[in-house]
Amino acid sequence: MDEEKAFALALLAVALYASLLVVWPFFTYVALAVFLAYALFPLQRRLAPRIGPRKAAVVLMVAATVLFVLPFVLMFQVVLQQALSVVERVQSGEIDVELLEEFLASDLWRDVLDAAQSGAGRVLEESVSVVGGASTVAVGMTILGFLLYYLLVAGDDAVAWFREMTPLPADVQDRLLAELDRLTYAVLITQGVIAVVQAVLTGLGLFALGFSNVLFWTVFAVVLGLLPFVGSMFIWIPAALLLIGTGRPFRGAALLVYGFGVINLTDNYLRPVIGGRSANLNPAILVVGIFGGLVVFGFTGIFVGPIVLGFTKTIVAVVADEYA
Repeated sequence: MDEEKAFALALLAVALYASLLVVWPFFTYVALAVFLAYALFPLQRRLAPRIGPRKAAVVLMVAATVLFVLPFVLMFQVVLQQALSVVERVQSGEIDVELLEEFLASDLWRDVLDAAQSGAGRVLEESVSVVGGASTVAVGMTILGFLLYYLLVAGDDAVAWFREMTPLPADVQDRLLAELDRLTYAVLITQGVIAVVQAVLTGLGLFALGFSNVLFWTVFAVVLGLLPFVGSMFIWIPAALLLIGTGRPFRGAALLVYGFGVINLTDNYLRPVIGGRSANLNPAILVVGIFGGLVVFGFTGIFVGPIVLGFTKTIVAVVADEYA
C-alpha cells in the first residue's frame, strides 16, 4: 500500500508539474479569466435562472467586451477631433510651435520625460513580453474566452469539486474559501477605488484649467486606471503639453506638478491603506505582494501577488490552529 501511495503521489507531482508548464505561457490570460469570472459571477447567478446558465454567460461576456472596447472607440473619436483641432490651431498661429519646441529641448521636459519613462516604458515592456505577437494574442484571447465561459457556467461545480477533492474538514474548507473570497474582493475593490480617485482628481485638474470634455476624460481615466501600468498620467501629461504648446506654460507646468505631486501619490498612499485594511494585510506585506507578484507573474501579479501572500497567511493560521 505504501508503494502504491508513493507511486500515486509521484505521478500526481509529475502531472501537476507538466500541467504548470502547459499553462504558464498563458498565465496572464488564465488569471484574467479567473478574475473576470469572479467579478461577473454574482450577475451570472441572477441571470442563469431566467435565461439559462449558458445564455447568461454569453450575455455577460458580450456586455463585458462592449464595456471594455467602447471607451477606446470613444477615445479614438475624441482624440481624432482634438488632433484636427490642434492642426487647425497650428495653421492659424494660435499654437506657438516654437515655444513647444523650446520646451521639448529644455531640462524641464527631460525631467518630465524621466519621471514618465518608468511607467510608459513598463507598459511597452509588459505589452511586448505578454503579447509577443498576433498569434500569441489570438491564442491567449481564445483561452481567456473559453475559460471565462466555462467558469461562469460551471463555477459552482468547480467549487463543489474542490470541496470533494480536498481532504479537509468542511469547516476548514469554509474558512479557506471565505478568506480567498475576501482577499480577491479586497484586491479588486482596491484597484477600482484607486482608479476612481485618480480619475476624479484628473477631472478636477482639467476642469480648473478650462478643458472641454472633462466628463469624458474623467470616465476614460477610470478605464485607464484599471489597466496595470496605465493610468491617468496618459491623460494629464498630454494635456499639460497642449497647454504649454498653446502659450500657457505656467498652467501646463502647474498641471504637471499637480499630476506628479498629487494624482500619482494617491496610488502610493491609498493602495497600502485601503488594500491593507480590506484584505487584513500589513501594508508592507501588501506592497511586497504587489511588486513581487509583478516580477513573477507579470502585470496580473498586481492582483495575484497580494492574494498569494494573504492566502498563505491564512493557511499558516489554519495549520497552526487545527494541526499544530
